[in-house]
Amino acid sequence: MAYLNAPRLIFSGDFLSDVSTVNNDTAHYNNATFQPNFQEFGKGSANGWWNPEGGAVFDFQNCTVQQLALPDGTILSDSSEDILIGRIVSGSEGRPTGKMVDLDPDAQMVSALWCAQLRICTPQNELLLQGDITTTSFRDIQLRQTSGAAVNGQALGASWTSVLTNLVWGEKAENSAFLKILKETTQEDKLALNLNAFGYYYNHAPDGRFSLGRILGSIGPWFKGEPETFAPCRRLYGVLNLKPKNPFVYFGNSNFQVDTAAKRLTIDFGNSFPISDSLGTINTTSTFILGVANNPLSNGASLDIQYLNKSDFIEIGLLDYQAGPDWLNKTGGIVIFENLPEATLQALENRQLVLLSPSATDPTQFGLLARESVDGYLVRADNFVQRIDTGQTNIINFYTYQWGKTLPNATISVSMEAPTPDTPVGPQNPISEIYGNNFPQDGLSYCTSVTTDSDGFGQLSITGNAIHSPRVYLDGQIYTFDYQLPTVDPAFGIENIIVHLRDYYAVPENPVWGDISQTMIQYANLYPIMSKYIVNLANPEDLQLKKNILLFAFSRDINDTMHMPVTRDLSDAKRQTILKWLNNPNMESKTPVFKSDAVSSPENPISPGTPLNEQQMKYKEAVKAKNGSMLSFPEIENPFGNI
Repeated sequence: MAYLNAPRLIFSGDFLSDVSTVNNDTAHYNNATFQPNFQEFGKGSANGWWNPEGGAVFDFQNCTVQQLALPDGTILSDSSEDILIGRIVSGSEGRPTGKMVDLDPDAQMVSALWCAQLRICTPQNELLLQGDITTTSFRDIQLRQTSGAAVNGQALGASWTSVLTNLVWGEKAENSAFLKILKETTQEDKLALNLNAFGYYYNHAPDGRFSLGRILGSIGPWFKGEPETFAPCRRLYGVLNLKPKNPFVYFGNSNFQVDTAAKRLTIDFGNSFPISDSLGTINTTSTFILGVANNPLSNGASLDIQYLNKSDFIEIGLLDYQAGPDWLNKTGGIVIFENLPEATLQALENRQLVLLSPSATDPTQFGLLARESVDGYLVRADNFVQRIDTGQTNIINFYTYQWGKTLPNATISVSMEAPTPDTPVGPQNPISEIYGNNFPQDGLSYCTSVTTDSDGFGQLSITGNAIHSPRVYLDGQIYTFDYQLPTVDPAFGIENIIVHLRDYYAVPENPVWGDISQTMIQYANLYPIMSKYIVNLANPEDLQLKKNILLFAFSRDINDTMHMPVTRDLSDAKRQTILKWLNNPNMESKTPVFKSDAVSSPENPISPGTPLNEQQMKYKEAVKAKNGSMLSFPEIENPFGNI
């Protein structure tokens, strides 16, 4: 099951994410109301936010291999045991770095890695292993830092799961017994990769870690038929809320797998174990117990602790962790239970895994922190983030599982979420009207259900229809789809597909500056690093002076690190229009409009200012927590002291 399989490599260190933040604010896309101070530094959502001159760079820094797990259960952590241990893990060499970008200002919860590369080298820079990280968006955003984020500014963490392709095994790889086993085990010249990120710095703190975060990486074999952007495994879901009206829970999402043949359970707490600071320090000393529930559990997240008696579960063992800064960074948060008894393995075939902590006042009671899904179900869309042009059809791949095994003939329901209201200008939104999402509802054609085959695999086709600037000054529309099996787990809820449908646009035969000016001015506004240091995108004369490099950048494939725009938010029709103008510049201006033609923008069926429903409000608050506009996070002392 992907990265949880052995052989498995663990590395840790820092990641650099030099994202641009002017484009975090939807209102900044309105050229008519844009102000110069929107390109200046500001705290929270003031001015251009916390990194207005970011270039979207993503890279690995200060990363080293920490640990190797062999198929027989042996754990190696000393360089004398394998030359791979302690080696440097870095990004690309001899080409531009990878990029990290959001899909859209209205879709900031699926930040993606594009064109990133991973290399493992000796201290002499001799290559051991290299692979390209297939584009992937993060999932499973959850609160990590229980002491708030006063120093770094971001208390949340998330996971990227992907595959490494175009593998290069260096000559020195022959000197690593681990790499030889990994090469022999994996299939189709791919490797499974999981990255757990946390501790990111929005704040310009004295410690010099601005734009850095911590990252825990796991690399394992990939097998034919597995998904690429999530692990085909079983999962624990947190059920204990942090505070009233707080959407976050302890131990939110944790992947695990049961290897019956090896009598082994492997569980990943790398994206869920509560930490006290941005470096991964654990300050709790609570006892945590992993077990198998004897009876079905279906409770959702709550402030109220549900207790189990000793007779309610089979104990697997204590979670062997260590307080302090080292354990998480050295192990990646992956815990292994070996030599499971036959009775435990049989119970795990169709019963829920649970994470418990004993009561401080009653030793016969155990507080339930996390549990597996109801009936062990899991459904996920692989390529769940999509960019679609008019007339284009994209295919979404679905996988269904039960108790870690493929679930055949499963029916998945798919539905588009209701439109969200426009937000008029007012005290809480002083710059520009902001338009809602998920309308017009006929912008995308799709089937409302998917049935998986005998291998638990199914596909959904989504086709883009012509839409005409529903968000007026912002290209296209964001659509969110919910999907679910008939059994919906209240602890995890419903999964989503996010689609950016671009506006219909007819490429002019002989485009003039007026055809592209609003797009180029918008880019100049949103990405000041370009106009300040490379080329003023709002000035047609400047564009001609840098014509050759712009032709190169705008003609790159979307998976090329030099692709322009870096956010990948430009339709093919508008990109072709820009290329035609660059090849034959006509400076003629005309009334600048964003609309693709004379067709009026569709009206939002929801009245402006209509209150958001509970789900929409939770999403809005989560976005604020993720993008840096939430200036404080809860501080929780002794988080498990009241169990």
